Amino acid sequence: MWKFFQSLGISLKAYGQALPQMFRKGYRRYLALPILVYLALLSGLIWLMMNNINRWLNLILGWFGYNLGELETYSFILVIILQILMLFFMSSLFKYAVLILLAPFMSFLSEKVEEEQTGRTNPFSLAQMLKDVLRAIRINLINFLREMALTILLWILAFIPLIGLLSPLLIFVLQSYFLGYGLMDYNAERWRWNYGKTERWMRSNKVAVTSVGMIFHALFLVPFLGWIFAPAWSVIAGTRVALDLESSNQSLKA
Repeated sequence: MWKFFQSLGISLKAYGQALPQMFRKGYRRYLALPILVYLALLSGLIWLMMNNINRWLNLILGWFGYNLGELETYSFILVIILQILMLFFMSSLFKYAVLILLAPFMSFLSEKVEEEQTGRTNPFSLAQMLKDVLRAIRINLINFLREMALTILLWILAFIPLIGLLSPLLIFVLQSYFLGYGLMDYNAERWRWNYGKTERWMRSNKVAVTSVGMIFHALFLVPFLGWIFAPAWSVIAGTRVALDLESSNQSLKA
C-alpha cells in the first residue's frame, strides 16, 4: 500500500514540476508541434467517419444477410450505436497516432529533460535516432493492439452483473497503463533496454506508469488546449518519473 501511494505521489509531483518547465525557453516549441499533427489527423478521421459509416454498417449487416434498407425501423439506432463504437475506437487510435507521429520530437524532448536533470548527454546519431523512432512506432502499435483486445473483453464482461459496473473504470485504468507505457518508453529506448526488460520494468512500476497515462488521458478529454499540452507535459513528467524511479532503484542496490 505504501508503494502505491509513493508511486502515485512521484507521478503527481512530476506533473507539477513539468508544468512550468514546458513553458521555459527551449521547451515551448514542443507545444506547437501537436497543433499541425492534430489538424491533419482530425480532418482525416472526421471525413473517414462521416463518409463511410453507412458503408461499414452495410458490410457488417451483409455478413448476417441484411442491409440497412431492410431494417428501416432500426437503421437509425444501429447507425448511432456504430457511431459511438467508432468514436471510441477512433479516440484510442487518435491518441496512439499522435504518439507515433510525434515520436521523433518527443524523444528529443525526453532526452533534453534527462540531460538537464542529470547532466548526462547522448551523442547524436542519425542511425540510432531512426532505430529509436521505429522502436517507438512498434511499441505503440503493440500497445494499441493489446489495449483494443483487452478493452473488447472488458466490454463483453460489462454485460455481467456487478462486473459491468466496474467495466468503464477498468477500461480507463487499462488505457491509462498502455498510454503511460508509451510515454515512458522514451527513457527505456535511450537506456538501450530491450523489449523484455522494458516490459518487466513497466509492470514492476505499474502504478507510476498508469498514473502518468491517467493524467495524459484526462488532459485529452479537454478539447484543443488539453490536446496541445498533453504530449509535451506528459513526456516531461514521464521522464522525471522514470529518472526518479531509477534513482531510487540504484540507491536501494547501493
